[in-house]
Amino acid sequence: MSVALAASLVACGSSDNSTGSDNADTHGQALRVAVDALPGGKGSPFNTTGTPEVYTHAAIYDQLTLVDQDGTVKPWLATSWKNTSDTTWTFTLRSGVKFSNGEVLDAQGVADVITFVKTDPEVSKQAVAGDLRVIASAKALDAATVEITTTAVDPLLPNKMTELFIPAPKVLAQKGNAGITSDPVGTGPFKVQDWSANKITLTANTDSWRAPKVGTLEIQALPDPASRMQALQSGQVDLITAISPDQGKQLTGNYRAEITKAAQVMSLAFINTKGDTPMASPKVRQALNYAVDKDAIAQSLLLGQGEAVGQGTSAKAAGYNPDIKPFPYDVNKAKQLMAEAGYPNGFEITVDVVVGSYPADAEIYQLVKGDLAKVGVSVNLRQITFANWLKFYLANSWDSQAFGLSWNSLPTMDGARAMSLFSCLKQPAFFCDQPTADLLKQALTNLNPDARSRQLQTVGQAMHDNPPALYLVRQIDINGLSDKLQGFANNNRFLPYDKMYKS
Repeated sequence: MSVALAASLVACGSSDNSTGSDNADTHGQALRVAVDALPGGKGSPFNTTGTPEVYTHAAIYDQLTLVDQDGTVKPWLATSWKNTSDTTWTFTLRSGVKFSNGEVLDAQGVADVITFVKTDPEVSKQAVAGDLRVIASAKALDAATVEITTTAVDPLLPNKMTELFIPAPKVLAQKGNAGITSDPVGTGPFKVQDWSANKITLTANTDSWRAPKVGTLEIQALPDPASRMQALQSGQVDLITAISPDQGKQLTGNYRAEITKAAQVMSLAFINTKGDTPMASPKVRQALNYAVDKDAIAQSLLLGQGEAVGQGTSAKAAGYNPDIKPFPYDVNKAKQLMAEAGYPNGFEITVDVVVGSYPADAEIYQLVKGDLAKVGVSVNLRQITFANWLKFYLANSWDSQAFGLSWNSLPTMDGARAMSLFSCLKQPAFFCDQPTADLLKQALTNLNPDARSRQLQTVGQAMHDNPPALYLVRQIDINGLSDKLQGFANNNRFLPYDKMYKS
């Protein structure tokens, strides 16, 4: 099957490089942003495409494609692409694009970057390489066309290319990942002038294909949310990320909270592959879903902007099933199922969670604990560090019965990746239901987008009926802005630094 984007879509990815309102000269302005942390891998774009890295890398680098909030794969450094065989894709590059050091974007350079990600001893072990492991090779067909061959049929390859930020190929070849880490060079709207422990100062890359409207960008790390709020309200910064619902309520007058529904569903993952556990019973897992008042979480803890859910795939992502409704809050139903499963008096469980990952997550976990106590389930809520969480997750070395894990449709806006993690397909698996995993496997290689989406919807229904998790809520992103800031948008957390300026 051939999948292509028409040239008419190129305009969607192009940038209006005019200056600000009424043609005012804004290039003397400095745009100031406060985030919770700077990238752990500094300028290397290969560690992860999540936060906080994306807040900085979106200013420096570009990808071949950009997946927007609606799940549309948009032209970015590539203007079109097509599936020339089951395992071969060609991408046509945007013309006239230069890196901030003057290097010209071409197909050989893109192929070299992909090869580096696949073969470098350090980078090949990192998150981006893991998500692109289906790629077997890349080569230039001509100056503007790069051909990517995959090891298996992968209908999501154009979506996945949004994960690969492209650094200057010659710099990467000469200096390796260490060189890009310390001195990042990309095609984005800004180039790094100074990178200290807590602050990055960038200047306009006026030759960028999406040149910015302001002359300087400052990105400062303020780990304490209260410090970020103070910086915004005192006029020290123009934009802050990742604030709590309570803080959002405080932004009035010259400041406002921008709330966006995230493509992320908060849940507690059940472990059914380790020993004799109540989580082995589908009726117990269903009971726990009935036992929690998710509407109360969405309304009282997430400013009425969250959403009770009964599936892990977010609306707008491929595979979302609109017919799946949240489990209603029904204590009597939960108790009935518990009794039928052989636990009329309940049981005790330990649940491992990391606090500080989502708005109001600590309060949400406490509400869940209180609701489960009403049906006889005593929860030992154990707060762990993310480092320990990751170690347990990768090795499936949990000694608990459940743990906090989100269903993340980002950055590809597709439900299959998260579904795979909550299935036998993840190895080692914390949860396994083989019939559902077999259904999912069929969808993963279906090149027909409509048929594939229907297959994923069927998997979503199976994962609702035989839940691998306690589905909670679709989460929200809350950012704080000065009322003078123009051009802001939260596009799956890829901030439009080329569009923003101050009125």
